[in-house]
Amino acid sequence: MTELVIKMAEERSAKTTYFTGIRHPFKDVGVEDSGTPALDFLDACADLVPFFDLLGSKAFYPVKRDINGNIKKLRNLHAKYTAEATTAHSTYNSGTLQSMISIEIDSGTTNASGSATDALLWLKRALSFIRVFLQCLLDGERHIKKAANVAYAATLQKYHGFMVKKIFSMAMMAVPSWEGFMESVRMDSTDADDVLLEQIADFVSSFSTHLERIDAFYADKNLDS
Repeated sequence: MTELVIKMAEERSAKTTYFTGIRHPFKDVGVEDSGTPALDFLDACADLVPFFDLLGSKAFYPVKRDINGNIKKLRNLHAKYTAEATTAHSTYNSGTLQSMISIEIDSGTTNASGSATDALLWLKRALSFIRVFLQCLLDGERHIKKAANVAYAATLQKYHGFMVKKIFSMAMMAVPSWEGFMESVRMDSTDADDVLLEQIADFVSSFSTHLERIDAFYADKNLDS
C-alpha cells in the first residue's frame, strides 16, 4: 500500500502546470558573448503567447496577434540575413538578435517599415508586460486586475493610442480572480499556490536575464523609442 501511495503521489507531481509545461523555456536559451540566440529566443517567445489565455479575456487577442506577427517578422529576417551572411552581411554569422539589429544600424534601416529593430522593440514591450505582471504577484499582489493594470501602465500604455487603451481597459475588466488565475496556471496538477509561485519565480528569473540584456542593448544604441 505504501508503494502504491508513493507511486500515486509521484504521478500527481509529474502532471504539468502552465510553467512546467512550456516546451522551450527561457532557461534553455543560451547567453552568448555575441548576444541572444535568435531562433532559441523566438521559440521561447512563441511558447509564451498562450500566457494571455490565463488572463481569461478574448480582448487580449490583439496582443497575441502582435506578438505572433513580430515573431514571424524576426524569423523571416533571421532567414534573410543568414542567407546573406556569406556576402554583404557577414556580421550575422553569430545569428543573434543583437547582430541582426546591428546590421540594420549599419545600413541605416532601423526605422524602416518591417525592420527587425521595430519588431523586437514591440516584442520586448509585450514581454515586459508579462514580466512586470508576474513580479507583482511575486511581490504579494493578490488582485489580478490591479497587477495587470500596474504592468500595463509600466510597459505598454504610453505607446498605445486611444482605441488600443480602450481595448485594454475592457480586457482588465474581464481578468480572473486570484483563485481563477492560479487554477488556470495549475492546469491538471495538484500543486499548491506556494509551489506555483516558486515556478513563477524561476520563470521570471530566467526570462528577465534575456529581457534585461535586450533592454540594455536598445538603451545603449538609443533605439528604445
